[in-house]
Amino acid sequence: MRRVKNVGYDADEWGDWDDGGWGGGGGAKPKAKGAAAKGKAAAKASTAPKAAAKGAAAAPPKAAAPAVKPAAIEELVVALSRSSAVDSAAAEAALTAAKGKPEDAFLALLAAEMDAGRWQPRATSSSASPSGPPAPDEDSAKAKAKSSAASGSSSAAAAASSSATDAAAAKSSKSKSDFKPDARKAAESASAPSASAAASKEVEEDDADDPPAAPAADDKVDSRPNISLVVIGHVDAGKSTLMGHLLCLVGNVSSKQMHKFEKESKQIGKASFAFAWVLDEGEDERERGVTIDVCVKHFETKSRLFTILDAPGHRDFVPNMLQGAVQADVALVVVDVSHFEAGFERGGQTKEHLQLARSLGISQLVVAVNKLDTCGWDQNVFETIKGKLHAFIVGPECGFKESVVSYIPLSGFSGENMLESKEEALKAWWQGPTLIESLDTLKPPPRAPADGPLRVCISDLYKSGATSCLSGKVESGTISTGQKVLLLPSGEQTQVKSLQCRSDAVRTARPGDYLDSLALPVELQFASIGGGVCDIKRPIPCVDTFQAQLLVFDVDIPIMRGQQVMCYLHTETVTATISRLEKLIIKGKPQDKRPKCLQKGNVAIVSLQASKKVCVEPKSASGPVTSLSRLILRDRGSTIAAGVVLSV
Repeated sequence: MRRVKNVGYDADEWGDWDDGGWGGGGGAKPKAKGAAAKGKAAAKASTAPKAAAKGAAAAPPKAAAPAVKPAAIEELVVALSRSSAVDSAAAEAALTAAKGKPEDAFLALLAAEMDAGRWQPRATSSSASPSGPPAPDEDSAKAKAKSSAASGSSSAAAAASSSATDAAAAKSSKSKSDFKPDARKAAESASAPSASAAASKEVEEDDADDPPAAPAADDKVDSRPNISLVVIGHVDAGKSTLMGHLLCLVGNVSSKQMHKFEKESKQIGKASFAFAWVLDEGEDERERGVTIDVCVKHFETKSRLFTILDAPGHRDFVPNMLQGAVQADVALVVVDVSHFEAGFERGGQTKEHLQLARSLGISQLVVAVNKLDTCGWDQNVFETIKGKLHAFIVGPECGFKESVVSYIPLSGFSGENMLESKEEALKAWWQGPTLIESLDTLKPPPRAPADGPLRVCISDLYKSGATSCLSGKVESGTISTGQKVLLLPSGEQTQVKSLQCRSDAVRTARPGDYLDSLALPVELQFASIGGGVCDIKRPIPCVDTFQAQLLVFDVDIPIMRGQQVMCYLHTETVTATISRLEKLIIKGKPQDKRPKCLQKGNVAIVSLQASKKVCVEPKSASGPVTSLSRLILRDRGSTIAAGVVLSV
């Protein structure tokens, strides 16, 4: 385009000045500022090659018909694409009648289509932003992009189209048509923001934080009961290897993953720990060959859905074991035939784990006598270990019923008698069930009512973008996406964004379900491990003083008033002081005289003062006791007592 200096332009003609856009046939009309400028312009116009080639220098510009640019015709066809009657010929005729002005041609075509009843207003989308026009459909967007590329000025075309839409809406209000007032109001609000649109913007911003809908597959509820299984036993009993091999046998671990574990474990000299690496995922755990944190995995049987809580067996990690056992319904006790005495003698973790499991409300046991292949599947070894264990399990120190305890001989490393039995030496004397068959017969414990107050104990949490993700077991009530909940002890109110159970997104979780992820749009500081998620109207009591009934274990020093202990309440760990010894209970009857100290085997009611506010709930008089009512007391690395909360 030639540059013209010292030339002014009329305001109404500026929109027509475009080297490839809307402009008319003659282009813009310059106003010369002086005689010299007028002479220069005339001289340039007379010597222009294009004008000389056409011979238009001698003819006046107004005598010729206005040239119609193809880009303008295509723009009109695209703008009126919802009407099949508007084609290139109709658009060209309208442009010629409008003397090359696209906006006038557009209004004329739109009025004609509306009068003929062929034009219907497009419904505005509710998700569109109130401050901008609705998004065009895919076909019109492609055509517009193509025409804009041909014209070389897409921004000018968009501006002209927007102004033409506003003008059309103004003109259509005066013409006779089928354009309804409600539709016109919606179109005006989409193109120009109003006060109501500004108000609706806040509502849409709130809706943007709504949780995404769970997949439709959640509508099909699995009728199989969900059971949480904690794996306990002495260190090096083979718990992680046993459960890792079981997950491989049931198909939860691919051969590619298993090959990777075998290769990596062999590189650091721990080839026999390959199956354990399925659950021991931390670097420290793999290097040391010891489970440190509770690992959560899932698997299925024919009639049960299991959640595995693989607990550590080392005495230094008993607090971590408690966090897993408190969320469990049943327990799998793994004993090692080669080092049975080390775990069963005083100070071994087999006895302590069994006592803790009973104190935390676990009522069913499966005892896996592991590594029996190291002694040639000797039946006498199995029966000897079974006899010692059984006497302790059903005795007064644990108090399990015989009918809820089963014993399984197996080998976690070779996989014998886990899914099936192939070893002839074992089949010669064992006709009982396999491990998976024994687990499949476990009964789900009684649950708190689903319509009761919501109670979820937080066992783990992490940050994911702007969302805090929590993990824990639903103790009572029902939790759903979009539900308003209360976080304690912080007191923060929020809304459930999404739920995930058994690695699948769900809409609802009920008592007994373990939540792998509970997404909440709050900062991480408002949630804490040991805290709770509950109903806003029926919150969990959050106190620092409460009364509890305790059973004293094997202690070296009697428990005295004023003694400081570590108190483990559900998934919370807090320092507490025994502020008062209230009553001693003998044969179920409280004694009037207050005790001065508590010794092994005593049952007493005491008052505890916690170092901070904790979420606890008194024991229910009718329903089952939840983990919010259970506590464990430890001192100097040993468990000294366990019990339930009576009042707050």
